[in-house]
Amino acid sequence: MTHDTQLRERLTAAVDGTTVPPGLSAAALSGGRARRRRRTAAGVALAVAAVVGGAMLLPGDGPRGSDGHVADDGAGIANGRVGISWARSLPEGAAPGLPFFGQGGALWSDGRRVDVPASVNRTVPPRTVADGWLVMTGDDETGLALSLLGADGSLRTVPVSRTSSGGFMPSAVSVSADGTRVALGDWLVDLTTMAVTDLPHTPSGDVEHGYATEIRVVGFTPDGLVYEGAPFTRGFGTSWLLRADGSTVQVDPPEGHISQDDPADLAVDFDYADDNSDTCVQSWVLRDEQWQSDGAGCMGRYLGEALAVSPDHQWLLTDDLPEVWNLHDGSWHSISVPRQVVETWGERWLGRAVWEDADSFLLPVVDQWDDQVPIGEHLDQSVQMVRCTMSTGACERAGDEQDVRVTTTMWGTTESMFAAP
Repeated sequence: MTHDTQLRERLTAAVDGTTVPPGLSAAALSGGRARRRRRTAAGVALAVAAVVGGAMLLPGDGPRGSDGHVADDGAGIANGRVGISWARSLPEGAAPGLPFFGQGGALWSDGRRVDVPASVNRTVPPRTVADGWLVMTGDDETGLALSLLGADGSLRTVPVSRTSSGGFMPSAVSVSADGTRVALGDWLVDLTTMAVTDLPHTPSGDVEHGYATEIRVVGFTPDGLVYEGAPFTRGFGTSWLLRADGSTVQVDPPEGHISQDDPADLAVDFDYADDNSDTCVQSWVLRDEQWQSDGAGCMGRYLGEALAVSPDHQWLLTDDLPEVWNLHDGSWHSISVPRQVVETWGERWLGRAVWEDADSFLLPVVDQWDDQVPIGEHLDQSVQMVRCTMSTGACERAGDEQDVRVTTTMWGTTESMFAAP
């Protein structure tokens, strides 16, 4: 059975008899980690996002540029000025603690610039590892490779497992807390030696219950690596924890589900009221190989987008910014981002916010944007990273403003973006 056939069967089964949530396609197109939470099955969201995500590779139908200059209807510039003016007015703070591709196409880490080879794909954010940064090279799915970038600009290729479905997705890569190991596909790679270990419970290659089956890495926890593997039911794998000694234990979460973008030892359930007037949230954490309740509460409103959870499982960033939801005590807390500024960003910021640490998140704020930049053409932006801290409620400039050239490619856009730590 081909990958296309398998994908078609999974999509058909996932959406059969369900209603696609309104606004999901727009959220998927905003990129990054924005995820629509509804009472419909998680498979629906994943299936639709997979289909709509392909549209990100195509130029839109809006204003076009010529001779390398991008046309703009003025809204992106006007709205961008609102945000960048606010960002520039903030007090100065330390440079971002997470690496990113910024001014001059260089990699910036803790305020330090590192020149990178032209082969590095700047549409995929870098991640800090023990001896440098994990980056992607190549410019299409079949040519993508994972590499270890050293401070001297050198590149070492990391072995990449290509599962039965073929291809390679950068989002499927997880890095251990100490930066010495990488999990991807059905392999665990030691970055010091580049030695490869096969993950247990790898599917045989046969299709179970009519669904495509493959390992899905969730992420590292203090107790080991969480991933989904065989056996499979309804297209979803069984959750396993791989211990340091190589043994495994089944850790299927309770009513909620674990996501590749949240902490791997966190499960969250979103329960929408019948009239959509209220959303109740419950969370669990994986401790000592057991799922334990970690907080519950009702928001008193309808939750639109659940974006990212802080590494300590306490804060849930949503599209209700400047309010952030506390998963532990079930209440809203505010930070000093003017709501009118957030509203000018539309959905563009949803996939760009990322937690820098347990207490602070980062927001790249740009002076202008154009959603219709044709492939191969450019948009010059000024980007100010902003850090907002929950314990103080204050925001500050995170390092110097960056002047970057955004280029649309078949893989995405080269922007100052962060990967989750």
